[in-house]
Amino acid sequence: MTTEEGQAPRLVRDFPPLFYLESVDSTNSFLKDWSRKKILLSGTGVYAGNQTGGRGRRGNRWLHAPGNLALSIWVGDQEPPPSLPWTLRLAWTLLSFLRSRSISCQLKYPNDIYLSSDSRKLAGILVEKTSSGSVLGVGLNRFLPEGFSGASAWEDLPDHHILALSLTDLFYSHFLGPSDKSVIPDDILNDLNRILLWKGEWVAWREEGQFSTGLGKIVGLDSSGRLLVQDTRGDNRTLPETIRSVERVEPSARAAR
Repeated sequence: MTTEEGQAPRLVRDFPPLFYLESVDSTNSFLKDWSRKKILLSGTGVYAGNQTGGRGRRGNRWLHAPGNLALSIWVGDQEPPPSLPWTLRLAWTLLSFLRSRSISCQLKYPNDIYLSSDSRKLAGILVEKTSSGSVLGVGLNRFLPEGFSGASAWEDLPDHHILALSLTDLFYSHFLGPSDKSVIPDDILNDLNRILLWKGEWVAWREEGQFSTGLGKIVGLDSSGRLLVQDTRGDNRTLPETIRSVERVEPSARAAR
């Protein structure tokens, strides 16, 4: 398969397979299309030097600057269904890698990585289902896109080639390789709960297809990886997977409700 420019992906590593594209509209879209034409091994990764049409959740755009990471990983349906969502598993892989580089980050539920020092987005994750598997995409900022200041970047990270090699290797080892090297889901949950953004604070959320917002205090992630909150009546409730957004509520705004 080739991109719109006629470019074929270049094999960078045999196992787990990793391919490189100079330029593509979206690594997620490319990998989804490729999976319909070719039988892919779970753990196959595709990354790009330039991504012109990156996407986030709910139709949002993901802006790319050359040198940033744009990576997608294929997981086939032949893999046992995970007890935790692939989004959290990939987030945990990325957070573990960043921690190994002494970069303090937090998980903003459900799919963003925030830099602890300025509480801005450093990375985002987009998981998309197909008829035969899932495409797990991640965008990570080494540099901020030109004219955009609403996120964070970390220029001291290794280049996108090393990032793609490292993250696909870690993800395969933890979740797709031999079971004796796999990570216990409870350990992942405990780790993510320690670094969950706004834990113990009041947030507002909006469910898919609804205009009204809910209000509550974040308790943590439950055993299935969904967000557990304490509502305004003091009752605990688990938010559905259809949550569109979760945002912190300032005390003054909360008092006005």
